[in-house]
Amino acid sequence: MAKGYTALPPFYDFLGVHPDYDELALTILETYEASGAKESGLVLDLACGTGKLSAALMERGADVIGVDRSPEMLNVARDNCAKKGFHPLLLLQDMRALDLYGTVDVCVCATNSLNYLGSAADLKKVFALVHNFLTPGGLFFFDVNSLYKFEELYGGNSYVFENRGCFCVWQNDYNARKKECAMRLDLFERRANGSYLRKSETQKQKYFSPQTVRNALRACGLELLFEGGNYRGAARAETDADIFYLAKCIK
Repeated sequence: MAKGYTALPPFYDFLGVHPDYDELALTILETYEASGAKESGLVLDLACGTGKLSAALMERGADVIGVDRSPEMLNVARDNCAKKGFHPLLLLQDMRALDLYGTVDVCVCATNSLNYLGSAADLKKVFALVHNFLTPGGLFFFDVNSLYKFEELYGGNSYVFENRGCFCVWQNDYNARKKECAMRLDLFERRANGSYLRKSETQKQKYFSPQTVRNALRACGLELLFEGGNYRGAARAETDADIFYLAKCIK
C-alpha cells in the first residue's frame, strides 16, 4: 500500500470538501496590504498540493512559489495553474527541509498540512525555516485540525466519496493516547470497459494543541497576531474543525 498523496492527487480536487480558494486568496492579500508592508508581495504556498490556492493568488496579481513533497501533487498543480495561464515556480521539497533562493513576504500553509508532521519538534523546525525565509514583518498564515476534529470527525469513522467515475472509501483509526489518526484510502477508478482500478494509500496526522503551536511560534521569532475560526480572525467555537493562525516575522 502506498504512502500518502501518491494515489489520491489526480482525484483530490473533486473528492470531499475543499475551502473556497478564491476567498482564501483574497483574505491573504487583503491582510497583507492592510499590514502596510512595502515589499513585492512574493507568496510561498507551503504544501501547495494541487495548486488551487496558488492559481487563485496569481489571479489576484501575486507572485507565487509552490512547495510540496509529493511529485504527484506538483504534477496536478502544474496543470491546474497552466490551465489559467500561470507557471509558478514549483519546488519538490519536504517542508522540514525548506530551502528557497531568497526571502518571501507571505507564507501560507493551508488545509491542515502541518498536521502531517510527526512531532512538535518537526513543527518547530518548520516554523524556524519559515521565519528564516520571511522578510522582517512578513506574514505567516496557517491552519491546523482541532481536537474536536480528531476525536469526533476523524475518530474511528469511515467516509465514502464518489465523483467523476472515482469511488473513495476513507477509513480512520484514531489513537487517543498519541493523538494521532491513521487513515486508509481505497480509490476505485472506473475504466472505459466498466471495470474499476483499485489504488490504495495511507496517511497519518498528528494533533497539535494551541499551546504547542503558540510555544513553537514564540521560540522561532514569530509573533502570534490571532488564533481564530477563519483567516479573518473570527472567534473560534469548540466544535470548529479547524484552527486558523496568523503570525508575523520578527527579526
